[in-house]
Amino acid sequence: MKKAAVLWTGGKDSALALQVSLNVYDVRRLVCFVPADDRQFYAHPTPLMELQARKIGIPIEFMPIAEPYRPSYRQQIRVIRDSGIEILITGDISTVDGMPNWIDGVSTNLVGVYKPLWELDRHAILDTLISERFEIICSLAYKKFFQSTIVGRYLDSELISELKQLPIDPCGEQGEYHTWVLDAPFFKAPVQLESARVVDATKYCYLTYERAL
Repeated sequence: MKKAAVLWTGGKDSALALQVSLNVYDVRRLVCFVPADDRQFYAHPTPLMELQARKIGIPIEFMPIAEPYRPSYRQQIRVIRDSGIEILITGDISTVDGMPNWIDGVSTNLVGVYKPLWELDRHAILDTLISERFEIICSLAYKKFFQSTIVGRYLDSELISELKQLPIDPCGEQGEYHTWVLDAPFFKAPVQLESARVVDATKYCYLTYERAL
């Protein structure tokens, strides 16, 4: 098997891409590209991703990215390649705002890119998450897409049914909402959140917590 790394966000799509790839590639690590200025994203906090990696049993590496972005990404992907990784696995489902796939572009002539979810039926992806017993919670959602926020709700059959009826990408591929995976078939134990609460910001709501175990 070729040696691979999964581009990890902690959300449902990167987690499903990992599951699909486990019997296809030798997954050696999770990789997350992060801003070089160390700012945190509310949708995907790095401490939670570190905990997820421990629960999975695959190491995670955070790789800083700075402007200009294209050469910065390519430099870090060279580092990944030089460590022996041959394939980058991404949970990308489709183009965003009609732009070409970014990882494909910055990985050219460096490593291969595997996109197991690319252009799959969105409803089928969501149904797979249910049938495979993923435990997923919504971590951030933009107010313009939802009459009442879905943040803090579990991505269960009821919520998925609601998402399928809305005039959005039901998987949130255009950034409508984001998720955290708390459990999956490849987790050794689930992530537990203590004192989780929803924060109401100007354009979006997001989930925070006192402690994750």
